[in-house]
Amino acid sequence: MRIVRGALQLGLGLGLILHGLGTAVYPLRGIDAAAPGEWVLALTILYIVSIGGFVAAGLGVLGTRPLAPFVIPLSVNAALAALASHVWLRDGDLWLGVVFSIALPALTIWWARYCQREPRVTRHPRWRAVGDAIGLGFLAWIGAATVLWPYTRTWGTTPDEWAITLPGDHAPRTPALEIFHGVTINAPPTAVWPWLVQLGQDRAGFYSYDRLERLFGADVRNVNELRPEWQSRSVGDRIYAAAEGSYWERILHERPGWNVTSVEPNQVLVLQNWGAFVLLPESTHRTRFVIRSTISNRAIPVWAAAVNFSAFELPHFIMQRRMMLRIKELAERGVEARG
Repeated sequence: MRIVRGALQLGLGLGLILHGLGTAVYPLRGIDAAAPGEWVLALTILYIVSIGGFVAAGLGVLGTRPLAPFVIPLSVNAALAALASHVWLRDGDLWLGVVFSIALPALTIWWARYCQREPRVTRHPRWRAVGDAIGLGFLAWIGAATVLWPYTRTWGTTPDEWAITLPGDHAPRTPALEIFHGVTINAPPTAVWPWLVQLGQDRAGFYSYDRLERLFGADVRNVNELRPEWQSRSVGDRIYAAAEGSYWERILHERPGWNVTSVEPNQVLVLQNWGAFVLLPESTHRTRFVIRSTISNRAIPVWAAAVNFSAFELPHFIMQRRMMLRIKELAERGVEARG
């Protein structure tokens, strides 16, 4: 009986967590877009409640003690938010999500009332504390990725900038499926471009947190100087993300990176599957450096939305923001040094 109860607990807990992560399909299909660069607050709140509630309920079912007493209200509120999002979206291929949003809270109520009654004697309380910490840490990560999503998708940009057309934009363009970041640099485009064109694992790196990149096997080492041999790029070049012979190359069967699809010196560098790096002159001494990327599509599968949202978007923002600010710092320092 204990084995059966344990299997039910594991299945229900994982089901709640996976369904919560899958609810990210709503923002990644762009249902919360009101206009380019503007988002519907009510829908944003709905998917925050839905994702966070299901994940927290699942962790509570799995045994994260601070969450265990609240699994019923967490799952019910998350389900109501998910169902409201579905009514707004009216996407017929997500009907299975509606079923799960109804069935999982019902199973959670049953579990909490009939299977969670017997107290368990813990022989190794330290392991329980470690489990609680891991569960709460995971919830904090998902919570940050969800709550910060309206900010991380638009960092440094304005609605007016979202409306302009840039090189590398998809045709037809769907702003609701994009992320767009920008920073103002107190230097002309000609002072920014030399740093931008050096991007690449085999060149100057990515001006971001290279220790973190090396932790994941990319072997990136940032170079904070301009080198003449790195000052050219052509369409068809590949900007590598990892070293030759890395385990990423063995896993992917090719050296990971991005192909250059468009390049105009001092203006734009477009990388396939990353986005458009654009330098917009504001005056003779100021540049708007923006990066626009399409990250999703109207038919993105639930599993892909879950992986993208929970594992990629927040780290991508952290690294890209650092890269843009570092390029700003280097370009401005170079202008100051030249007097």
